[in-house]
Amino acid sequence: MKKICFVLTVSSFINYVSIFAGPTLMDTDDFKDYFSDYYDVSTNYIRDKDSVDYLVVPDPFPPFDNENHLPIIKVPALLFMQRDFEQIKTYIDDYFSLIV
Repeated sequence: MKKICFVLTVSSFINYVSIFAGPTLMDTDDFKDYFSDYYDVSTNYIRDKDSVDYLVVPDPFPPFDNENHLPIIKVPALLFMQRDFEQIKTYIDDYFSLIV
């Protein structure tokens, strides 16, 4: 199973930056719940960057250090804000269909 990590929070060397505006929006359990049927999923880049194969990154997103040079799957940030999991999955599946 492909190991993906949704990069929703990264370190900016001073603090952490999230794509979500408020603490109530930062709950990422719904991402894990939906996508775990299809992939091995992480939503904690900082903790899991050494154990995943692909990064799913909202576009645009603040620059971050992709220390392991993992492949990045860019998905429009608006889909994350809308929690449009089906469309996000379409972007991910399209990416994987091109690398097979």
